[in-house]
Amino acid sequence: MMFEFLILYRKEPDTNIHEVLSDTLTTVLQDNLNEFESEEVQQMIILSTERLGNQSVDESGNSSQNVLLGFSLDLPNETNEPQTVVYEFAKALIDNTNPISHIVKFEDSLLQANLAHWAEEIFALEMKLRRVLTLIYLYAYQDENPFDLLCEESTQPMVKERPKPEQMKAVLENQFFHLTFSQYVGLNQRPELKIADIVKNIKNTETYEVFRAELSRVPVEHEDDAVLLAGLKARMEAIEAMRNCVAHNRRPPRRVIENYENVQPLLNQLLDDYLNQWL
Repeated sequence: MMFEFLILYRKEPDTNIHEVLSDTLTTVLQDNLNEFESEEVQQMIILSTERLGNQSVDESGNSSQNVLLGFSLDLPNETNEPQTVVYEFAKALIDNTNPISHIVKFEDSLLQANLAHWAEEIFALEMKLRRVLTLIYLYAYQDENPFDLLCEESTQPMVKERPKPEQMKAVLENQFFHLTFSQYVGLNQRPELKIADIVKNIKNTETYEVFRAELSRVPVEHEDDAVLLAGLKARMEAIEAMRNCVAHNRRPPRRVIENYENVQPLLNQLLDDYLNQWL
């Protein structure tokens, strides 16, 4: 398991940074019930990039220099509690060692595996969601352009990315492939009517009741379909938060993970229950 770090530390004449890193790692490994020989631990730390920074001399004439140092941590697969080891190792470098003032982690085998797992789940979930939405909107607009199912919606694909019908047709997609999770919650809402539209409706309707019904009409009126669309609002925020972390290759906070793990199966079940109506 490989982990890449970059640290900023203050190098003095007697500073042995490899020893500092190895000693810290040894302590953390032992704290997590890992027993490795000293030579094995030293080989887990692989120094790489080094960029020298500012030099200074204190009042006693002692010189020191800022150093940016990249290094790899190569943990054996048999390491016990590897995630905890990595976390405690990085924390100890900042909390307990004098020369190191800053640390950033980049490549992370464990994070990569987790992100791949979440990405697979989110892919399956979003495809199922698009399938449900397509089933709903094609039913609502059976005689209309299937590549303009959002024609009455306030939610639209981003202007710069707005797809053309021929593009969607070529790749067997529709407008739902161009919405984000945060946009799904805005579905089934018409844009605010302009004065010209209201005047037109007044001229074209025979009674006040018909006029009022048209003003309050939503794009999807089928009751079960409208209920499902409304039910998306309570669940999308947690999915979107996790999707953002996955898309940008960063570790999600514990709160994001917990919210996602609570909501993801509920949304999956909601979509499955809807699809099962038409089996």
